Amino acid sequence: MHPELVYQHLEDLAEQLGISMRHEDLRYSETPVKSGLCKLKGCHFYLMDSSKDISERIRLLSQCIGRMDLEGVYVVPAIREFLQGQVSSNKESA
Repeated sequence: MHPELVYQHLEDLAEQLGISMRHEDLRYSETPVKSGLCKLKGCHFYLMDSSKDISERIRLLSQCIGRMDLEGVYVVPAIREFLQGQVSSNKESA
């Protein structure tokens, strides 16, 4: 699966989980900011640094989604397999 398609599926999944995506170029931010999940006024947002390459954006978003409860959520089989691989990889490196 092409990286752009993987990323699109991950964004769609984030939306299904109630996470709004926001893309910003964080290289020139006045305060140090990284990509990540935040909660503002009871709503979840994922701030993605749009200056990162596609593989880094996939890694960042999959780390976030991999921590979520996906029980009862439809996930494209290839993406579910990808996320399970990421979770296993993260456990091995911890």
